[in-house]
Amino acid sequence: MEKSEKNIKKILLIVGSIVLSIGLLVSIGFNIYFEIAYIKVDSYLQSVDEIYIMEAGILKNNLEFHDGTDYELIYNFSHENYETLKSKYGIDKTAGNGTEFEKALRLMDEYAPRLTHKSNYDNHIPINALDLLEYSLDNKNQGINCRSKAQILNEMCLSLGIYSRKVWIMPYSGYDGDCHVVNEVWDGSLNKWIMLDITNNTYWVDENNSPLSVLEIREKAALREFCTPVEVGDSTKNLQKLKNKNIGNFLYIVKNMVYTEYCTEYTVGESKGYYLLLPKNIPTEYELIISKNSIECSPIK
Repeated sequence: MEKSEKNIKKILLIVGSIVLSIGLLVSIGFNIYFEIAYIKVDSYLQSVDEIYIMEAGILKNNLEFHDGTDYELIYNFSHENYETLKSKYGIDKTAGNGTEFEKALRLMDEYAPRLTHKSNYDNHIPINALDLLEYSLDNKNQGINCRSKAQILNEMCLSLGIYSRKVWIMPYSGYDGDCHVVNEVWDGSLNKWIMLDITNNTYWVDENNSPLSVLEIREKAALREFCTPVEVGDSTKNLQKLKNKNIGNFLYIVKNMVYTEYCTEYTVGESKGYYLLLPKNIPTEYELIISKNSIECSPIK
């Protein structure tokens, strides 16, 4: 009888310990949930609207640029690498027919998913399309950064006679070491520059579904007018829904729109010189400050 009672007491002790443990875990889980829910609802850092207000305010305060000099950007359409690029990868077939924007869009959509992104890539491969494609195309273990991806798209477009340029879009904070590199192509039918982001396989549009340039996106973001990134293949029937879907990319690009950098020449590889388009509110001793007019004007003479 004593042995039976001892067993019962032992079982009750074990059950009690289990119940207490479950209660403790439930309590801890509730507290964690409460903290997460509280941060999600009330924290400034989690508020998309507040982040955009901050970014738009920075751009609005830096909306005007230094007068700069009317430099002419150079576009090289005759490099010997272009024929190899076309014959090896068949990019003229991929680009197909249509406007410059339509051709560049097809090229971007073909190669964006086949080039793995690696933000900490060390740029050890020569920065030209042939070498970069040989290294990274369809190789998930050998990713490259936005700068190199933009170089590939740029050379592809130039090889097809499309005016194309790489653009460094840069943040305001001196503590922010993260920037982004995109492309712009000149579309003759629209008579304007259009931004393409091969890293995210996107272009940007306004409320009328018209594609936008870097500076148009910058101004609309500063004035809090509607614009949104569009991933190639996305439906554009509901642009606000599309913006909500791509809000992370939207905020990232807007963060990096304070000033821009351009190569002096667009060809195979990067030129050694760079022009800056810089807001008036940012003092500088850099000499190659380009005018806004030089960036917005037609490259066709």
